[in-house]
Amino acid sequence: MSVRARLYLLCAVLIAVLITPAISALRHLHELRNIAVDLHERDVAALLATNRIQSSLAGLEMRQHAFVIDGDLEARSEMLRSLQSTRAHVAALGETGYAQAAESLSRQLESIGSATARMDSLVGAGAGGEAGTVLASVEPRYQQMQGSLETLSAQIDELGSEIANRAREITETGIRTVELGTGVAGGVAVLLAVIAITAVVAPMQRLRAAMSGVAGGLFLPPEDLPYDQPDEIGDLSRSFRYMTGRLGELDRLKAEFVGIASHELKTPANVIRGYAEMMEDGFYGPVTEEQQVVLDQIREQTDYLTERVNQLLSVSRMEAKGLEMETRQVPLREVLEGIRAAYAPVAARRDISLRVVSDPSAPSAVSLDTHRVQNELFGNLLSNAFKFTRAGGEVILSARGVGESVVFELKDTGEGIPRSELPFIFEKYYQAGSHTGKVGAGLGLAIAREVVEAHGGTIGADSAPGRGTTFHIELPIGANGRESPAEGGMET
Repeated sequence: MSVRARLYLLCAVLIAVLITPAISALRHLHELRNIAVDLHERDVAALLATNRIQSSLAGLEMRQHAFVIDGDLEARSEMLRSLQSTRAHVAALGETGYAQAAESLSRQLESIGSATARMDSLVGAGAGGEAGTVLASVEPRYQQMQGSLETLSAQIDELGSEIANRAREITETGIRTVELGTGVAGGVAVLLAVIAITAVVAPMQRLRAAMSGVAGGLFLPPEDLPYDQPDEIGDLSRSFRYMTGRLGELDRLKAEFVGIASHELKTPANVIRGYAEMMEDGFYGPVTEEQQVVLDQIREQTDYLTERVNQLLSVSRMEAKGLEMETRQVPLREVLEGIRAAYAPVAARRDISLRVVSDPSAPSAVSLDTHRVQNELFGNLLSNAFKFTRAGGEVILSARGVGESVVFELKDTGEGIPRSELPFIFEKYYQAGSHTGKVGAGLGLAIAREVVEAHGGTIGADSAPGRGTTFHIELPIGANGRESPAEGGMET
């Protein structure tokens, strides 16, 4: 099954799990709505009709008394209207669903209605006494009907309580269903997420880590990628393995070519320099001023070519087997003096002031490979500083102690490096300073970083165009490096 199909299936299962409790809750809500409608349309209407019947009965009884006592036509009309109104309320009660109760009340009311007609006839005939006797005989029927109404009201209340309890039970069931469904949906969602991570995300993360390794120059495909997986991730992993193998082969051929080419270039460069020196020494006869200028250019370009060849050889060795370090405890003052002595003439020829400063906090001795630190680390850094610093500028190399480390700072007053280029200046073949037109092979700072990291240290730079550049190098002091601090520091 493809990754897309699996993702679609996971989404479908997740949607089904989430919809199921929602459908159940919706069904309970519909049932609760029906109960509320029934409660409003039947019980509330029945209770209202019952109250109206009770009120009408009380009015009918009162008007019968007034009619029997007074015997006037207005009292008779009020009595008949009350009787008719009571009959209408009883009929309305029957329409609310309580037909049996309404039928019983209707029979009782018809008995009262017959007595009312009898009283109307007697009063009209002038037999008020007999009408009073009929009125007295109707009193128990009123009491019976009022009792029936009270019983009916109690039944309505009881039924309403039952309905309310049922509604509460439905609500609680709905809540429990939603809670349970939500819990199950959450659990299933977590399970599906784990499955998705295991099936999709985890291999992609391993593939991303492998790609980061390739970006860092490691052309070895990892063994834990899903090469046998029959889907898009498997296809991508197999393509990545093939690509990595090809890149590894190309990198090997490149390193082999660089090594061979460097060795082949070094010999003729030394021969050219040798012949130039022999001509300067007059071995082939006197040298004119014009010829001396040409010989100086030949020597300078030969030195430049030799420097680039040496850098290529260093890079080739680094890529083949890494830097071989020969560290030993050396006095820090000796290291700094060696750097000053080696590069002060270069600074003088370029009319640049070179200062070497040692802070009193600096250790007396450090454990390092003197040759690599003086030539491949600070040689490359100073070469860049001299290249980008104009005549009359200044380059300062300082050293100070910080904890169990020695921190070097190399600061120049040169043209600076744009901030956008700072993250890349230590990458091989990256040519910082292209905006100035002064570019090299892009290997010096990469070699400097390799030397620092081979010592277990760190290197970084701060710079801005027109404000110079400062390199920060922190190297561990090493064993016995703190036996005695540098007394009074130094500055040359």
